[in-house]
Amino acid sequence: MGVRSAGGKVVEKAGAAMRAVVPAAALLLAAPTGGQALESGAEPVRAPYTGLDLVTGGDYAPYTGEELPGGGLVTDLARRAFAVSGRHYDVRFMPWKRGYDGVVAGRFLATFPYVRTPEREQEVLFSDPVIEVRQFVYLSNRTAMTFDGRLADGRSVRDPRGLEGFHGRTVCQPVGYALPPELEALVGQGQLTRQTPSDLGACVRMVATGRADALVIDEYSAAAAIVRSGLADDIRVSEHPYAVVAFHLVIGRATPGAETTLAAFNDGLKALKAQGVYRELLSGHTVPPLP
Repeated sequence: MGVRSAGGKVVEKAGAAMRAVVPAAALLLAAPTGGQALESGAEPVRAPYTGLDLVTGGDYAPYTGEELPGGGLVTDLARRAFAVSGRHYDVRFMPWKRGYDGVVAGRFLATFPYVRTPEREQEVLFSDPVIEVRQFVYLSNRTAMTFDGRLADGRSVRDPRGLEGFHGRTVCQPVGYALPPELEALVGQGQLTRQTPSDLGACVRMVATGRADALVIDEYSAAAAIVRSGLADDIRVSEHPYAVVAFHLVIGRATPGAETTLAAFNDGLKALKAQGVYRELLSGHTVPPLP
C-alpha cells in the first residue's frame, strides 16, 4: 500500500514498512517496548506514593492511550523519567480538559503531552521537550489543493506564500486539537473553513473521501491513524513540514514543589537519552512516519 507524496510519487517503501510492522488488528508497535526496552527487564523501583497522580487523555496514539502498551510513548517516558530519581506516580486517563484543569487546580501532579502556548504559560510550568515532532499537511487525493511552504530556518518563520494554498479550502481539526495560529487566523477571517469531528480517525476519513481538503498533524500520530484507517492510498503528504513542535509535561504553577518535581523529571529524561532507553522506546512505540 503506497502513500503518495504531494508531487504524486508513490512511496512504496514506507507503505511496505507499515504493512510489515502493523498487524491488521493492531495500532502500533514494531519493536519491544515497556520493560523489554531495558536490558534488565526489571520494572522501576516503586517509591512511596505521593498522594498525587499523573494524568493524561486517551485516543492519542502513539503518545497516550489506556489501551496502548505502556500507556503510549509519552506515558512510558514520563513514568521512567520520574523513576530515575526514585519517584513513582500512578497515571490516570480521563478527558483532556478535566485532566488539565485538575493539574492547574492542584488535584493532579502533572499532565502531558502539551504544546507551549502563551495562555498555558500563565497557568503551568513546562518541562524540557519530551519529544519534538514535525507537523505535515495531509491532503486528499480528491482535492487540487497544494502546500509548498517552507520554514525559513527549518523550524519557524513560515513564508506567508505557503499559506495561500489554504485559502478557500476546508481543513479538518479534531475536537481537542488546535490549529496552528496562522490557520486559526484564516478561519477567523473567513478564508478557511473548519470541520471538527470527534476524533482524529474521523478526520483521516474525511480527508480520504474528499469531505475535507487537508489535515495538519504531527507525523507520528498521522502515521498511526492512517495505518489504522487503511486509507493511505487516498491521502498524500506535503513534501515540506508545516512546522516543528515540542511536546511537554506540565505542572500547575501553584503546585507545591513544582519546580523541584520538574527538575527531577528533566534529569530523568536526560538519563534515559544517555542510556539509549529513549531511542528504544521511540522506535518501539511508533510506526515509521510517512515521507
